[in-house]
Amino acid sequence: MTRLARIIWLLVLSSGLLAVGASAQVDITVTRTVIQRIPIAVVGLRPSGVSGGGDLVAQALSVLVDDLEFSTVFEVLPASFLPFDARQVRLGEEEKVLPSLNHLKVQAMVVAELTQQGKDLTLEGRVYNVSRGVFLGGKRYLGEVTAIRSMVHRLADEVVLRLTGERGVASTRIAYASAEKGATELYLMDYDGHNPTIATGNRSINLSPRFSPDAKLLAYTSYRDGNPDLYLLNLETGRRDKVSASPGLNIAPGWSPTGQWLALSLSKDGGTNLYLMRPTGGALRRLTNGHAISVSPSFSPNGRQIVFTSDRGGSPQIYMMDLEGANLERLTFEGEYNASARWSPRGDKIAFASNRGGGGFQIYLMNPNGTGVQQITTVGVNEDPAWSPDGRHLVFTSNRSGRKDIYVMHADGSGQKRLTRSGSKSFAPDWSP
Repeated sequence: MTRLARIIWLLVLSSGLLAVGASAQVDITVTRTVIQRIPIAVVGLRPSGVSGGGDLVAQALSVLVDDLEFSTVFEVLPASFLPFDARQVRLGEEEKVLPSLNHLKVQAMVVAELTQQGKDLTLEGRVYNVSRGVFLGGKRYLGEVTAIRSMVHRLADEVVLRLTGERGVASTRIAYASAEKGATELYLMDYDGHNPTIATGNRSINLSPRFSPDAKLLAYTSYRDGNPDLYLLNLETGRRDKVSASPGLNIAPGWSPTGQWLALSLSKDGGTNLYLMRPTGGALRRLTNGHAISVSPSFSPNGRQIVFTSDRGGSPQIYMMDLEGANLERLTFEGEYNASARWSPRGDKIAFASNRGGGGFQIYLMNPNGTGVQQITTVGVNEDPAWSPDGRHLVFTSNRSGRKDIYVMHADGSGQKRLTRSGSKSFAPDWSP
């Protein structure tokens, strides 16, 4: 690869815009794990006690059902399947319907009630293990009418937690870049694509957003001062701090699981190499050496290893090393471009983008040792995979609609759904913890 070609590749990759070719389709058999979903009944949510009750309650019910279905844990039973009017079940009287649900082999139930006083809403929900006849717990949420979606998302996550021991992802957010009118700004939106809000707004080029493990900070690269420098945005206070401004590139950050380290690529010493540093900008430590390009680091869940992309072998491939930069291992060998590797929070899979197969980029999964490669997208050109915090889903970029937009899917490639519809080119997503 010539030096000019390597520079072009680096700029394209660091911007979250992989080179795309003709979207030739590849014949492939995608093996998907069949997950036995838990049959769950959603009852309550009567339209009484709420101003303009019908619409607001219908919205709450729709959001709750969508959240539970998206989790891949539950099969929400339609109201017509139940032997009673689900809307007439009052909070405090729900145990009366448990026997009839158990007879139908329903395993779980959530009962919810929405009440309003002025502009304030109260959403209360309770969760039951129907097969055992056990009350698992409940929560009450307070907020204004405008916060109804957020309140329901929190209830959905509580239901997932009570029945699986793992918190759901309905209250999480997705960060992404959106290019329009000469600028590339960073945005935040709910996990389901609602409530997009701008995070940068500096009319410059802002790239590679990465949430900290506590979801309080967003690391990103910005050209706002002319050089591609690394910034941290405090999502609670709005404060922005420039934490790496070495001459040349300061790009493609990745957080350690503890939040104590940031891995990033710097070009200050000639090559484009990976470094570790504290989020405050101190304790800089070099991990790779030489003139090869090394970018896009992603930590293993235990924080002991990093996967990254490098062209040290002549073309961009995915490698793994430890935190000392030692024990280097190449993971991909097929395809001219393999990039954007992201380690699953569960530790069992690495998602990446590849042009293997002769067409445009598609998203693949592999085991951490490079075996068991599985293609999980086929339509359009797909890239920039990022995991949900529970490891059950992926967010990614696709051009299948005619322009780049943000999509989500389950980890087996099923349930692919478009999130962004702004008309701008949206890419490079990251999913909050």
